[in-house]
Formats: sequence, structure tokens, C-alpha cells
Amino acid sequence: MQKLSKVLIVAVALLYPVSASWGQKKDVLKTFEDLQQVIISVSNSVKNSVVHIEVVQKIDDRKFRVMGSGLVTHEDGYILTNEHVVDNAQQIMVTLPSKREYPADLIGVDKQTDLAVIKVNTPEKLTVSQLGNSDATKVGEWVIAVGNPYGFDRKVSFGIVSGKGRVMPNFGREVPFVNDFLQTDAAIDPGSSGGPLVNLKGEVIGINSMGLGRGQGFTIPINMAKEVEKKVIASGTIERGWIGVVIQPFNREFARYFSDAELSGVLIADVIEGSPAEKAGLKPGDVVIEVGKKPVAAEKEDDLNSFSLSISETPVGQPIELKVRRGKEEKKLVLNVGPQPKVKPEEFETGLGFTVKEITEGLYRQYALTDKLGVLVSFVEVGGAAFQGKLSEGDVIVKVEESAVADLPSLKAALEKHAKKPQLLLRVVRGKDKVFVLIPGSKQKAEK
Repeated sequence: MQKLSKVLIVAVALLYPVSASWGQKKDVLKTFEDLQQVIISVSNSVKNSVVHIEVVQKIDDRKFRVMGSGLVTHEDGYILTNEHVVDNAQQIMVTLPSKREYPADLIGVDKQTDLAVIKVNTPEKLTVSQLGNSDATKVGEWVIAVGNPYGFDRKVSFGIVSGKGRVMPNFGREVPFVNDFLQTDAAIDPGSSGGPLVNLKGEVIGINSMGLGRGQGFTIPINMAKEVEKKVIASGTIERGWIGVVIQPFNREFARYFSDAELSGVLIADVIEGSPAEKAGLKPGDVVIEVGKKPVAAEKEDDLNSFSLSISETPVGQPIELKVRRGKEEKKLVLNVGPQPKVKPEEFETGLGFTVKEITEGLYRQYALTDKLGVLVSFVEVGGAAFQGKLSEGDVIVKVEESAVADLPSLKAALEKHAKKPQLLLRVVRGKDKVFVLIPGSKQKAEK
């Protein structure tokens, strides 16, 4: 609460001059003492629904111990936390406020909002905090962040909501965020991820995601978290709307080029083959100016998030009307929103010194691949057999011996079919070239 004390001292100094009477000073001090008691009371009540999470993560050939926080949302053991806390988890352990530790099951994750739902089975009665309405949250509102930074038990930090509708950088993630984050100057340190952000009414208004330097904390709005949790508990997955376009900002330079300095919208950079957008006649160079009769605009990259959200939140199968500017004409197009393709690729550790991923639409574009057939080599163990055979990260395996590889199931079948061979001849796509790679098979590996 050290930060709180400094805030109160500064506030008191601003609210009355040194020349104020003792009676005036007492009244102001009483106001702040009452506020402090509210903060203490809210902190104590919320702490009982915050848990400590420890995860053993396995990434490629290495294991890591990761710490985070979580918020109990149901008395029967459901807990909200961050996807990045439980990503690649081999083991999840939850420590309750009683200090008792229990294993947790992963119910489901949503990589695009950085949310995950886990569940503990415990005879203890769990405490659930009241969830608020993040849409009603105002910039400048005082808030409390609760978490377990650096392993310290349920630390409290105090601050304000310093921004709404923030777009988080992707930091090289293969899956972009689809979220409008709350920003707060309440401290969100390593280990606080997954803990709650709470207003002074004791209502949880967000799930803390990460901090980016001093006073730069980002929180997932609780309204988004509630919707994701509901879907994950019901089915274990998240279904989002998708129309199949690549978009970019339509700034003033583009507007002048299109001879309409006042024109605003979202520029369609590309249309994916076979997508709902292509079927409806949307074309690269179109400028979307309305979605569902609501104006859209994007001057900068951050502004694109509202367009992406409006599409992703549209139920699959529901028609949506776009008004577009094509040249000097305006057109209305009706699209039937489709299901979003898989965003998190499935991985397979072959046991032969390399790991592969299925080729999703995102990886296809990220690696500028020429085809979606095959599997992408995502990791090669340094010094291992595949490494010695010159297999490289970024290679796309399209054949094992004479067996064609179109996807992960066909790779697994091919490796099983040729499991007894001492060596395996792989046909891989490397850039624009096709090359052969010879690696030891499972039999040779077993003999070493």
C-alpha cells in the first residue's frame, strides 16, 4: 500500500493550502481515511478469490517453471487466468488462500484474448468475487490490482484506469490479439498475470494480462472474459466469425490518392481464396466504410482492432452487410460470416530430434509459404540427428520416403509406416527450392 500512501499525501497537499484551518484539514484527512478504509476492505474481500498458479511448461526440448495468478469464478472450482500462463503446460498446480495446493485441469484457452479456464477439484468451499461491467468503467477511475508477483502471496497495488480500448503489440506472436484492453498504472508485475483488476465497489472489471514497464499495465475487460469463459466451459473452444480479408489502415494519404480527402474506412489489402469475402465479391482495393450500417474508420494500425472485433463477434452463419467504396462508386455487399480457421497450430514432437506444426492460414502468411500442403518444421534439436542431417527450422516436409505428407495426420502415418527403416529420406520445401534431407530413423536412434 506504499503507492497508495504517496497518492493520498499528494492529493491532500493539492486539496487544501497550508493556511487552511485545522478544522478544514481534519475534514479532508477524514475523507481520505474513509477512502483508505474502503480500499483496505475491498482488497481483503477480493484476496480470498485470488489463487496462485504454478505451471511446468515444455517448449521444444526445454522445461520451464512459470508462476501466475487466477480468479475463482465458480464455487465448484472454475478459475480464470491468462493463456500465456498455461501455454504448453505439462502440469498445473493451484495454491488456494488456505495455502493448500491442488492439481488443476485445463478446460480451454483463447489465445486471441490471452484467456484460459482451468478447474480444481477440492473439498474446500471457494470464494467468488462479484463481477462488474467493464463497459461502464471510466478513465480516471480508481482501481486495485491483486496478484502474486514474483511468488509473493496476493500483493495489492493501487492506481487508476489510464486508458480504454488499447491494442496490445503482438511481440512476434503468430496469433494476433483480438481485444480492447483496459490500461492501468496499478502495478502488474511478473506473476500478477491472471489476477483481477477491481474497482472501489469491490467489482472485478478485468483480468490482468501483462505489464509493459512502469505504470503500463494491460487488463482484459471482464465483459470479454465472461463471454470467453462461458463458451470455453460449454464446449472447450471459441468460435469466432470470419470473412477472410487482410486489412490495413486507410489514412489521409490514401484518401488523397482516392481523390476524396474526407473519405474514411478500412482498406482491403487482400481477399483470401474461397472465403466469404471472395464469394460476396469483395476485392483488394475496396474501402469498407460501414459494417452493419455502422461507420468504420482506421487511420492507424491500432484502429483496425474495432473492425476485427465487429467481425469476430458476429455469430457464424449470420449475414452481415458491408458498404464499400470501389473507385468512385459505393456498393453494398452481404456476406455470410464463416467460422474462423484455426489460429493456434497443432504441434507434434516426432521423437527424431525435430518438432513440426500444422500449416494454418496464419503460418502460411507469416512464413510466406507457397503452398498449404505439408507440415512446417518449427524446431530442430541442436546437435541432434535431424540437425546433423541438415533439416532446418522453416522447412516444409512434403514427403517421407514415397509417402506424401499433406498434413499432420499423414506425417504421423508416414513415420509409423517407415518406423523400422534405419534412415528416412525426406522431401522438403526450403524457400522456393525442393531439397532432399536424410535423417536417422527411429530404429537407428534406438540402437544408439
